[in-house]
Amino acid sequence: MSEDNTLSFPQRLWLLFFTFAKIAALVVGGGLAMLPVIEETFSVKKKLLTKDEILDMVTLTQTVPGIIAANSAVYIGMKVAGFAGALCALAGAIFPSFTVIVMIAWFFPGLSPDNPYYLGAFAGVRAGVTGLIVVTAYKMAKKGITGIVEAIAVCVFFLAAMFKLHPAAIIVSGMVFGVVYTALLKHRVTAAAKGGKS
Repeated sequence: MSEDNTLSFPQRLWLLFFTFAKIAALVVGGGLAMLPVIEETFSVKKKLLTKDEILDMVTLTQTVPGIIAANSAVYIGMKVAGFAGALCALAGAIFPSFTVIVMIAWFFPGLSPDNPYYLGAFAGVRAGVTGLIVVTAYKMAKKGITGIVEAIAVCVFFLAAMFKLHPAAIIVSGMVFGVVYTALLKHRVTAAAKGGKS
């Protein structure tokens, strides 16, 4: 991990809380939609994490159970400032949503879901989120697809998703594929090393 030594521990805690509060308040869609903000803040600007660490975070948070935003907050928080960082990041991720829902329930009990202005606003948000997800998927593809085998695997899993195979089955299949592929590569390297010695 590349650390920015100019940030004190309290500053790191505030950065974690503020960044995840901003993500929870402004980034609709969660998951991949939040990745550009996380990468820009913690990798590009502050250099607290490498891009590979953020890619690992995306993989892990998509795999384990739970809310992706909360999982991401805990992972990034632990990496940047330990257990206290995880708590601050998680608090930041929860605070805006909790506040907004309480305000809506309190002040707007008669909010109509058929209001054309609300529907128009959400349509615009969905378009923006779709753009963010496409850009994020492109960045992940550049990092994750390093050869023909990975490209074929991505195409197979894409088709499986299109045919509505359960996401858990796709994730488990991906894990199995990764383990088998790594074992085969290791076996090939070992065999080549033994052949070179003889």
